[in-house]
Order: sequence, then C-alpha cells, then structure tokens
Amino acid sequence: MAIWPNTVRSGLVALTSGVLLTACATKLHAQQAGEESGLRRYQFSEAHLGTIVSLVFYSDNRAEAKALGKRCFEKVVELDGVFSDYRDDSELMGLCKRAHKEPVPVSDELFAVLSCALKISAQSGGAFDITVGASSKAWRLQRQGKQTDLVPAGSADYQDVILDQGKKSVRFNKPLQLDLGGIAKGYIADELARILKQGGTGHFAVSVGGEIVVGEAPPERKGWKIRLEDARQQVIGTVELSHTAVSTSGDSYQFAEIEGKRSAHVIDPQTGKGKEDLCNVTVIAASGMLADGWATALRVGGVKKGSELAVKTPAIEALFTPRDSPLIKTMGFPGFERKSEN
Repeated sequence: MAIWPNTVRSGLVALTSGVLLTACATKLHAQQAGEESGLRRYQFSEAHLGTIVSLVFYSDNRAEAKALGKRCFEKVVELDGVFSDYRDDSELMGLCKRAHKEPVPVSDELFAVLSCALKISAQSGGAFDITVGASSKAWRLQRQGKQTDLVPAGSADYQDVILDQGKKSVRFNKPLQLDLGGIAKGYIADELARILKQGGTGHFAVSVGGEIVVGEAPPERKGWKIRLEDARQQVIGTVELSHTAVSTSGDSYQFAEIEGKRSAHVIDPQTGKGKEDLCNVTVIAASGMLADGWATALRVGGVKKGSELAVKTPAIEALFTPRDSPLIKTMGFPGFERKSEN
C-alpha cells in the first residue's frame, strides 16, 4: 500500500465515454458527443502522486472549464502535502513523529481518511491496515536491491491508532509509521469529483492512477466505459457506469522480485511482506475512498477469504481475476462480455 511510487496499480485501465484509453494516458482524445446540446468535452492530465491524474468532463464554457481543471490539480498538490509518506514535511509524517507522545489535532481531510481506514480495518478483520508503513518502506528498499531488516509481523495494528472525534485529534499507543497508499488516492478522486460538481459540471470522470470516480453519463450515452484487466494485463471486458467509483488492487504493474519470489506492493499485515499470489481485485462502491480501501482489503484477503468478505459487505461489489483460475464476482457486479484486446 505504498504511496506514492509509480502507481498505475490497476487492472482497471480505461476512462472515456466513447473510446477506451488507459488510465495512465497523458492525453485523452476529444470526441463530439454532446456538442449539439452546447456542451463540449474537455480533458486535462498531469503527473502527480507518482502517477497520472486525469479529468474528463463536459462544459459549455471554455474559460470555466480551464479554471476547473486548474483548481483540481491545485487540490491534488495540496492533498499530497497531507497524505504522502514520501515527503518528510507532509501532515501525515508530522503526525507519525508526535502521536505516540501526545494527541495531535489534524486536518479534516486527514481525519476523514483515518476514520474510514479504521472502519474498513475493523470490518475486514484487519486485512486492511494502515499501520504497515514500516513494512511498506522495507519493501521499497528491497525493490531497489537494498538490504533491510524486515519489520516483525504483528508489531502494530490498526487498533493502535486512536481517534477523538470531538477534538479531531489522533494518538498512537506506540510509535507507528502509517501508509495511506491503499485509500488516500480514492479520497483525492472524491475531492476532485466534488470540485467538478461544485463548478457546475455533472458529466465527469476522474482518474487518479487506478482510482476512478464518475458522475453523470456523458451526453447521449449510457455511461462511462471502463475497461478491466486480469492479472496477466489482458483486457477481459468493459463495464459502463455512472454515479459511482471503481478501484482495482493488484500486482500486474507494481511488484518486485524479492528473495526469488514475485512480491506485490500490497503488504499483508499478517506477514509484513508483499502478497505473492497473482490476482487483481476490482471494487465498485459509492465513493472512491471506499472503493480504494476495500479493493486493498480484498486483495490482501485473497480469492477465497476476500470473495467471502465481499459477499458479506453490502456497500461494495467486487470482481476477482486470479491469474490461473476462473474469475469470481459478487452478484451485483455489472455483467460484461469477456474478451481480449487485439
């Protein structure tokens, strides 16, 4: 759950209304749908957070559209300063330095993400755990070929993070290193969607790496087409969605060879190591933050435990695409025609 390496973390790789593109594309091609109604399609992409942040939306005012895009990317920079564990000056790193000594007041943004993270941790039986930060950093060093001591599994867990709702403060039971990489980009996608809505555009799609949030369908279309990949990076189908969020967690792109084994960037809290089974998990939920966090939790759980947990969690729908076995999906996950990209 590292934040922010080069993370196109996905098997969910497309974000357009009419043409399938990868979420890491630096350019989104224009299309004509909606122009008869006075709306034009705008697209903006910039590199942030170690990935590509992309916006696609419809507006009847070019100047306002450009201003909206600028406002969104400014928000990304602002939130990077809150959540990053790559920046020593981030609010998150400041919290980790102090919270084992005293309660630390935090911003509304950080408190919201921590609150959601701890709820998912409790509901997933600890499969999702933001206290794996030390293990995440060890994984990164190993990926670079550097020697480092592994962090003993079980040395900390999410219950060591204590929130005070009234004071909006956080304290730790012991020194901790937090990693919000499995949930913060989903929150950022939600914030960009909020900015676009407040700016008067309802027809939008936002991609922050592999985290996608979509609003109203593009004019004259049923929804935003989102393309899915399996663990082999093969396209397996397309879903068409609106008013929802989608996230995929897997190791198709983010992995390392450690001690002769393929190790995903998704850390298993029980072992302190990267997951070694090959599987992508795609989650659909009401918000990017929920989709992001639950995709990580189910990926950690694995196909059997993860799919059982997904069925028991009414707030999400999930698709599991293991590398060497049939896919599994919850009853409410949208149907799609399985196909390969030529």
